[in-house]
Amino acid sequence: MNALPLLIAEDLIPTRNYIQDVVKVLGSLQLAYVAPNEHEWQYGLEVTMRGISTQEMMVGGQHIRATVDLVKHKVRIGDTNWSLEEYAAPEILNHNKVWLTARSQRVELEQPEFSADTKYFDAKQAAHYAEALWWLEKRFKGIKTDLDTGLTSPILLYPHHFDIALSWFPQNDTKQLSLGFSSGDESIKEPYLYLTAYPEPDGFTNRELPAEAYWQTAGFRGAILPYARLQASQAPDAVFDDYASLILEG
Repeated sequence: MNALPLLIAEDLIPTRNYIQDVVKVLGSLQLAYVAPNEHEWQYGLEVTMRGISTQEMMVGGQHIRATVDLVKHKVRIGDTNWSLEEYAAPEILNHNKVWLTARSQRVELEQPEFSADTKYFDAKQAAHYAEALWWLEKRFKGIKTDLDTGLTSPILLYPHHFDIALSWFPQNDTKQLSLGFSSGDESIKEPYLYLTAYPEPDGFTNRELPAEAYWQTAGFRGAILPYARLQASQAPDAVFDDYASLILEG
């Protein structure tokens, strides 16, 4: 039996948008404490056993992380937490500011562009999203291990597009391949995996793809594997491996 949860766009989106807004809050906090990187990896958060976390930060002399806990449905910073079921993202941003002020931290948090000022949190949909995220992040780690030349990025979740991504620079220059997962956006409404190349090499979209995947050319260009096709398979690991092997071909 396939252990991957269903992610139905119309059911997931309200909760996804709220979680994304909260992740944007943590992204703003991270930008105040994590030094810029030439690849802009300071913008990416990490997937953890509890949910989505900032990178490690030094705040008031302490190493801390802030986490969107998708197991207990809380935002956690140190020993302080706020319920995802009680607060809208703008309120959580204000709680962050108060928390910093109480620790004599004089930093300005960038104001995120929120999807809405209200909260919509469905615990079941949050659990489905988290399970899919954990499954995929584990397999991204496997691909990262196999990329033994050039430079590979950390596996990061970017708040703005709300996608988890792994980038590979085979020659350690500006040329890169990126493997990622989005829970849906303006170009493709349903959750999907993508493989993109920059700059795009000649004949990139002429490559043969696995039967479950297709080439996307509207909005952006890349090889797309709809999450629904992965979820429906009786052998999702094999489907993922077949699709992700494209990145190993360079």
